[in-house]
Amino acid sequence: MTNKLFEQILAWLAGGERFALATVISRTGSGPREAGASMLVGAGGVTLGTVGGGTVEAKVIALALEAIRHSRSFCRQFVLTQKQAADSGMICGGRMEVLVEYWDGADALRREIVERALRAQATGRPCLLLRSMRESEPAKHGDARLFPRSAALQNTGDAPPEAATPVQTGLGLLNGDDFTPGSLDLSGLEREILTKERRLWQTVLINGSGVRYLIQPVGSTEKVIIAGAGHIAQELAPLCKVVGFVTAVIDDRPEFANRDRFPAADEILVLPSFESIFQKLEINENSYIVIVTRGHEHDRTVLAQALRTRAGYIGMIGSRKKRDAVYRALHQEGFFAADTARVRCPIGLAIGAQTPAEIAVSIAAELIAVRSGKGQGKSKLPLV
Repeated sequence: MTNKLFEQILAWLAGGERFALATVISRTGSGPREAGASMLVGAGGVTLGTVGGGTVEAKVIALALEAIRHSRSFCRQFVLTQKQAADSGMICGGRMEVLVEYWDGADALRREIVERALRAQATGRPCLLLRSMRESEPAKHGDARLFPRSAALQNTGDAPPEAATPVQTGLGLLNGDDFTPGSLDLSGLEREILTKERRLWQTVLINGSGVRYLIQPVGSTEKVIIAGAGHIAQELAPLCKVVGFVTAVIDDRPEFANRDRFPAADEILVLPSFESIFQKLEINENSYIVIVTRGHEHDRTVLAQALRTRAGYIGMIGSRKKRDAVYRALHQEGFFAADTARVRCPIGLAIGAQTPAEIAVSIAAELIAVRSGKGQGKSKLPLV
């Protein structure tokens, strides 16, 4: 879930608004969005985010408005025909399940959890939002027929496409080792399962005893740190932001590293030199270091420091000839071949890029591939 969605949730909670949060909790085949994709729906029909567009999203919005009207949450499974898939921009059909969760601005506990999540994100600490889902009785009102009982919550694959199952939901937060149970239904949750699943840092759905749990990262936990504020960095920073990375730009030249040149960057650091470049940053396995400084010596200086971190991705611009020269110098300084094997150089996917904008596209594409697991995994960490 993006920080922008969470900020809007907090604003609506602070204003006492009633709204719904729709989240894709499972997908098989060619569903329009991945598990974890979320959309806010206000009481007046205002939306933020998307669960895939097309007819599916229209039905989710309609269900969200019903959820707000009746103060209830629902799970609904969609079986997409080829025509419905085409409406959502896909080639073939698939199956997806969406949780449409009712939120009430009067719920102080939910507001506290959202505030904690945003504070964690502001300090760069990744955290996980936890939802419990237990099937409940149908609403006892005249419109109950809109929500017939189904097997959707059991994920058997036999649910009618138009069925929506009423569910009771709970909300909690996992922030490092700090577990806030909130309103979670803990009856089916084993702590060791939670500890195991949180390490994935991706949306997962786990089954408890009669309860299902959705574990969802809050905001973007991946941060791109661009060392160098030249032409390529200027093209790359907004691309990284658009595709969901937190972005930091570092240089030793204030005339280059400034808000006018990098309006979309989350953080801009101007340092006296490239020595101790990462001193003010927390570098972990979700950090992506992109080295695009203005010279070989600066690149080598930054790379030597990057190799001492636990960054999940390290990429350096340059030809193979430059790469080999830099590696030789680092090996003479005591680094091993296993260390430099972590580095992506030449950086970026091989798409024939020539201009700074094209090179930025190739780098962003490689970052996306690594994040999604399609790019031969993250950089291998050294043995410690």
